[in-house]
Amino acid sequence: MAEREIKYRGLKTFQIFGGETKKVWIYGFYLKRGTYGDPGPQAHIFVYENGYEGYRVEAETIGQFTGLFDKDGKEIYEDDIIAFNDGQIGLVEFFHGCFVVRYGNDDVPQSLYDLSSWQIKILGNCFENPELLVDSSLSKKNFAEGQILTDFETVSYKGSD
Repeated sequence: MAEREIKYRGLKTFQIFGGETKKVWIYGFYLKRGTYGDPGPQAHIFVYENGYEGYRVEAETIGQFTGLFDKDGKEIYEDDIIAFNDGQIGLVEFFHGCFVVRYGNDDVPQSLYDLSSWQIKILGNCFENPELLVDSSLSKKNFAEGQILTDFETVSYKGSD
């Protein structure tokens, strides 16, 4: 059996001076656990840095690493918005036991692994960059109407980290 890296990411919100908040991606392994004073099990990402440190993260932002990398060497996670060299944009999801790319409300998503030979670029993710989801639907119909990206260098890149 081949070894593969299984890890997750989740958004952690920190309160900083002056009442401001800052959101940071935490990468590690996922565990749902309760802590003293919590109303029930909470989502945590644990990171190993001279011992394990757990961070409570927003449960809805947790996404698993797909095992694949984009053309720039960045890890592709669930909920990433990606573009292909043919200009199509899709959302990475976990569906029926595998990672897929969904184009809008298509009933039949495509397996991400079937598309891994294409050049893929991460544009952002659905939590920090929802505007990249063209009117909340990335349907192929939208691409036919002139919204095709033809050059990765013209895309304003907002990393998923």
